[in-house]
Amino acid sequence: MDSAKELPVSTPQSGIFDRSYAHHLFFEFSLGSGFELEALRAALREIVVLKSEKTPVLLAFGPDLWACFDSRFSFSAFSLEGHIPATQGDLWVWVQAKESGDLFDTAMQVRKAVGDLLATQLELTAFVYHDMRDLTGFVDGIGNPTGEKAEKAAFIAEPHPGAGGSWVLTQKWIHDLDKFNQLPVSEQENVFGRTKEDAVEFDDERMPTDAHVGRVDVDRDGVAQKMWRRSVPYGDSGQHGLYFLAFCCELDRYDFLLRRMYGIADDSVKDRLLDFTRPVMGSWWYAPSQDWLEAL
Repeated sequence: MDSAKELPVSTPQSGIFDRSYAHHLFFEFSLGSGFELEALRAALREIVVLKSEKTPVLLAFGPDLWACFDSRFSFSAFSLEGHIPATQGDLWVWVQAKESGDLFDTAMQVRKAVGDLLATQLELTAFVYHDMRDLTGFVDGIGNPTGEKAEKAAFIAEPHPGAGGSWVLTQKWIHDLDKFNQLPVSEQENVFGRTKEDAVEFDDERMPTDAHVGRVDVDRDGVAQKMWRRSVPYGDSGQHGLYFLAFCCELDRYDFLLRRMYGIADDSVKDRLLDFTRPVMGSWWYAPSQDWLEAL
């Protein structure tokens, strides 16, 4: 990639906003010492052409791998000062499908393209649970913006570095459903800050100070800290949780909201949801435009 070459930035990668896909697979890869850059470039080209309407395939880069292909801007590895696990990867691949067989076929093609060039730090199959609910039974992603507001929240605007792409946050969370389900529904609703059955957000008077919605659905200096979330549940009867996935126009927005969750913001209030779930992996990535990928 010629970092000095001007590329169109108007075409995002496909599949970011389409929530009709029930089956999901996430790869997080890491670089080894002495990797072959041109061989990896060829592998990425193979993955880019796999995308189709039936199985969208999205790619994003960690800071070290991004620096290998483009020098126009850089970014730091994911961290929250040791408060949560940071497992920054180098390449993220997301495959979606409406049929599990199609998901498997495309995932095998991704695996074949990568081969031994990268180490796999995560391969996770996930799914849509009922009517897009988290395994706690609460509808997920109801705070997503719509229309032009969704695009404004998800994509980096000119003249900021990376314009046309998106900052992506991924985290693997493990739920303690036994502990959560011991709460009566009314108390579960207080944890989230909205009703369970019909997902109605509490008004300001009813919202507990440590409710999840109250901690993350906020403004900062008059600007709503919105993002486009595509989180999906994963797991089996033994271990299960949520693969948190979001696209955002500002990297700093993730840091701000995570600090509010963990009680390291100005008010020191900790999100009560953390009593029932915990992250075990965390990375953020830059997802370039489709035009950038096709110019690899």
